Amino acid sequence: MTLRFTASVPGELRFRDLVGAMLRAVCLRIERDAGCDGLEWRMISAFNEAFNNVVEHAYAMTRGDIEVSLLVEDDRVELHLADHGDGFDFGGGPAENEPPAFEGLSEGGMGLFIIRSVMSAVVYERRADRNLLIMTKTLSGCTPALTAPAHGDQTRC
Repeated sequence: MTLRFTASVPGELRFRDLVGAMLRAVCLRIERDAGCDGLEWRMISAFNEAFNNVVEHAYAMTRGDIEVSLLVEDDRVELHLADHGDGFDFGGGPAENEPPAFEGLSEGGMGLFIIRSVMSAVVYERRADRNLLIMTKTLSGCTPALTAPAHGDQTRC
């Protein structure tokens, strides 16, 4: 079964928690039904970082909406954020799952690292005047909710 949830909100931080509540409810349901412990906090962490980046960077000089779409399938959850703000160099910065240089790091600079660390795949596309960030979490490696993973186990959702 495939489920899709969508929302379009102004690109302002005050709307982040509104959309986050929808994501949280869906992810908690998946955790309960699929026994996939930790999905909710991973998805919310990625979402918060991505949403903040759109507001603070893509819409730094202009305003616009953020379109959020959550696609739930049997084996994965996809979170899409689209905006019409300024693009960015997705290839810049540290390599995938490589921490950024912490010396001289400003308050920001950790967002993409956090997103990549908690998601299975992250893709960025810039088309004309539209940015699209696709964050995917596969459910096949989920740890059942009642099973504690070994210390340092990265196979949890």
